[in-house]
Amino acid sequence: MEVNHMPISDYCLGEVVTIGPSESIVAAALLMRNHQVGCLVVVEGNKPVGILTDRDIVRGVVAADVDPELIQVEDVMTSDLITARQNAGVFDVISTMCGEGVRRLPVIDEEGHLVGIIALDDLLMLLGTELVNLASISTTERHREKEKVKVAEA
Repeated sequence: MEVNHMPISDYCLGEVVTIGPSESIVAAALLMRNHQVGCLVVVEGNKPVGILTDRDIVRGVVAADVDPELIQVEDVMTSDLITARQNAGVFDVISTMCGEGVRRLPVIDEEGHLVGIIALDDLLMLLGTELVNLASISTTERHREKEKVKVAEA
């Protein structure tokens, strides 16, 4: 099956680190550090309502010289959340990322429940693998042509 027809849920990370909107920024930063991630999906129940990145914390708290103890996740998270449906194709997701200027998309099911997250890095690795596969076709074809020449010269 070609890459674009494979659902994005086949490629997304299923274990998403989440946090509630009323949690403290300090708790969010600790979660990011402990799980070695650059973002948290903000959820109410199992439905994403926002995304919080390390950059949001730097810009909205550290660079703004605000006491982190006084800030909640919902104060600095991105709440106009862009998501991908779990059955969306890879190139559809890439198109959404490019069009919206985002590097990460929470992946949701038909009911809007969080099922995973896909990042630009994941897609670059996938496409890199596909390019290597494509390049191998050229190599294989050259070997076949060399064999044909050897047989013809014999």
